[in-house]
Amino acid sequence: MKLKQGNILPLSLVIMTTILIAGISLGIIVLAGLRRASDLDDSMVAYYAADAGIEKQLYEVRKRDTDVGDLQTLGETFSNQAEWEAASSGFIVTQSKQFFNVDEGDFQFVDLFDPDFLGSAAGIARVDWEWTPATTACEVELGIAEWDISTGVPQTFQLVRKINGSGQQALDPARAYRLRFRPRKCDVDTLEVRVYSASDPTNPADFPGDITLGSEGTFDRATQAISVTMPRLDILSGVFSYVIFSECTLVKDPDGVVPTC
Repeated sequence: MKLKQGNILPLSLVIMTTILIAGISLGIIVLAGLRRASDLDDSMVAYYAADAGIEKQLYEVRKRDTDVGDLQTLGETFSNQAEWEAASSGFIVTQSKQFFNVDEGDFQFVDLFDPDFLGSAAGIARVDWEWTPATTACEVELGIAEWDISTGVPQTFQLVRKINGSGQQALDPARAYRLRFRPRKCDVDTLEVRVYSASDPTNPADFPGDITLGSEGTFDRATQAISVTMPRLDILSGVFSYVIFSECTLVKDPDGVVPTC
């Protein structure tokens, strides 16, 4: 009978090497997962720090009437060492306003007045707007609130409806306006608005009044940035996007007799 001898050492080395490689690979995967979880936690903290920066700037602009140029100096460090800064805040200069994915019946507003000089005329003679889908079944309604710049009292409110993907409406350059756009019978993918001055009817004019609030939050190795676009001043007179319910008669004449509620 012939004996067959084998060397178990190479086989043992192969098995040990395989187990070692599998253990190292599993350890790498676990460590990578822990690192990603830690990065996710840091990102959430950085995001909330950036959000706190936006809230602070909104408070400064709306409640304390802080100059927009002074917003860039704002910043804060929290007890957990998360921090935010507002280096990107300032005025927006644009010749075209775009709104995306506007649902049927929703409102989008465009202000045509100088928020820092409410007694000055807007100087806008025409507004053009385009949207998609451009069909006869899809129309976009323009609501025009116009007021006298000498008194600030709304004078008129009119509605204009257009189809086929575009509209154009003449305005009085000596007045101030708030424009309200609303899709009807459809959802709008994109809505673009341009305005033109009386002195230059071919080139779009700059929109007044908008500012951007930028906040960058940082925590450990994570950084999150938030940007918000908002009107410098919110004028409610003339156009409302909400409904007032009352058990009493609403008296619009300030000199009229107020009924007992």
